[in-house]
Amino acid sequence: MCFVKYSPVEIKAEVKEERAKFYERLGEAIGIGQPIEPVELKENWSIKEVLTIVYIVVDDAYKKLFGSQSYFRTSPNNEPKFTDSEVITIAIVGELAGAKSRNGWHEQVRKNHRELFPDLCDRSRYERRVKRLTRAMEQIRQHLLFLMNVDLSRLRVVDSFPVSVCHLRRVNASTQPFDYYASFGYCAAKKEHFYGFKVHLITDTNGIPVGYLLSAGHVHDSKGLAFLLQDMAQLDKFLPHLISIFGDKGYVGKDYALKLYQWFGVEMLALSREYDKDLPLSAYNELVGKARKIIESTISVFSRTFNAESTLARSVSGFITNLVAKITAFNLANYLNMLLAQPVLHISSIVN
Repeated sequence: MCFVKYSPVEIKAEVKEERAKFYERLGEAIGIGQPIEPVELKENWSIKEVLTIVYIVVDDAYKKLFGSQSYFRTSPNNEPKFTDSEVITIAIVGELAGAKSRNGWHEQVRKNHRELFPDLCDRSRYERRVKRLTRAMEQIRQHLLFLMNVDLSRLRVVDSFPVSVCHLRRVNASTQPFDYYASFGYCAAKKEHFYGFKVHLITDTNGIPVGYLLSAGHVHDSKGLAFLLQDMAQLDKFLPHLISIFGDKGYVGKDYALKLYQWFGVEMLALSREYDKDLPLSAYNELVGKARKIIESTISVFSRTFNAESTLARSVSGFITNLVAKITAFNLANYLNMLLAQPVLHISSIVN
């Protein structure tokens, strides 16, 4: 990938110095030496600079995690000119830019940013490579959690959101995409039914996604959380025993909380269903309610910036690739915000 060059005439000296410091910190863990006051750089970023910044972070993580490109190669060519890091970079920036179609975004990059990707492959090959690198993006997402020190937090927040794949009025007349995978479900927050999937999401108390699970639309939130904790326990046997989880009324129940504690060692703190509406909220419900607003903000950003509540994919593998790319892009954007001492979840300003 070719890096963008800036002349001293175009950039003020102080901005240039801040930009140089920022580039030096890319790929480093959040910690001592980070700026205390917010650094205003995002407002001046062009698409080309965002592509460059994301490439630096992705390529650094890729080399640390996998070393050589041969790790994910199935062909004799172990070192393609159009690298895996470039493939992942284009996919992530496409999500940050709110691109609804991966093929359309590839065409936009080919027309407008070819100087950055001189060895860009054709659309069909790009699509196949993105799907093949889904696991790589997921591991980079987890690496970003380490860089942001998210694992040091003991508190988590859980919720789910629907992903519609077909309008209810069109289901019977359509070919019903994702047949045997998608199903009819009900979203209590919107008070409406849908046909598609549910994404069960766990975040830290800043709203950064830590874990997620895809299920059919009819799966209840409580069952989705149990499956999600089971997956997390397989990745890290000690992590579930160290966390407390805030949830809404979909996760309430003493028997359910006891089972989660027995199975995973997790403390479930759900919003109580039983309270007098004529009296003020209890301190417990107020605490859980504040935590709930955090994950609601995260889901709102997913819906608004990443178009996460609908999909153009027509296969489960394609949908999973899209979901992983969105969550990886979300975490990378939050990592950049932390490097700039900017508030997390303020993602829409990264790609102007």
